[in-house]
Amino acid sequence: MSRFRNSFTIPLRAAAMGMLLSGALSFGGSAEAFTQAVPPPSSQLAPPQSGQGQLIQTREIDVTGDGKLDMVSLVGLKSDLNSPYYDKLFISVTGQGQAQVVIPLEGGYNPKMDFCDFIHDKLPQIYVTSDTGGSGGFTSNYIYSLKNNVPTAIPMPEPLHVKATFKNNYKVKMKIEETGKSFTLDIADRKEAYEQFGIYNQGKIVKPIIVNVDAYSLLKPVDVDRDGYCELKGVQRITGIANADTLGYVTSLWKWHKGQWKLKKAAVTQTLTTSMVRAPSPEDED
Repeated sequence: MSRFRNSFTIPLRAAAMGMLLSGALSFGGSAEAFTQAVPPPSSQLAPPQSGQGQLIQTREIDVTGDGKLDMVSLVGLKSDLNSPYYDKLFISVTGQGQAQVVIPLEGGYNPKMDFCDFIHDKLPQIYVTSDTGGSGGFTSNYIYSLKNNVPTAIPMPEPLHVKATFKNNYKVKMKIEETGKSFTLDIADRKEAYEQFGIYNQGKIVKPIIVNVDAYSLLKPVDVDRDGYCELKGVQRITGIANADTLGYVTSLWKWHKGQWKLKKAAVTQTLTTSMVRAPSPEDED
């Protein structure tokens, strides 16, 4: 599920990045999402904690708009080097003649950083995603603008709301509230399980259950219009009698317009196309 945290700018000595990577520098506490960057009080800085920092990804790219390359790094802090889980993540941005910016994020698995202009300000924003772990397969997703070296969190689109109703003959009717469109899923391939659990009796509904529509299991940047600006493509999993019972997926496409995300299209499908499940690529078209 997407979450946001305050970011802040702090001047650091030249050795600060090395301290961050060695785990000597860490940040604690949390704060709500914001639309204007405001430096936090010193009380939001926690005492140094033990742990091992790792440089996950780095790239030289102008994200501040001064025409000079910035060094943007994604750093993770681990308490257990044998674990694939990062307890905390940080974005570090260092520009020529500018104060270093350090943005704390929540921890996760398989963190990845990308760059694209989502908000149409002619500069790339920083996009970070990581897996939260667990059987739900959720992700944490962040977008930050560093224009003029001021970190600003860009809110993520809310997951779609879907109403589901079981119908006779092993059908599930689903309606996306945001669009008003309805879709029907055929679950006849698992009728034995649904009969065994008492949901159906010879194709007739006996005890309908609640169909769960999860938060985003995928929210990735794609340039659908090939205009140099990125949209966000989302996937939400639909489950039935158990978490492992995947009935289908809710897919969505979002585009930034006048300061907020606008839904361009949405659908319910029983399978995902290859472009939905692979890593972000400039070649995405659908």
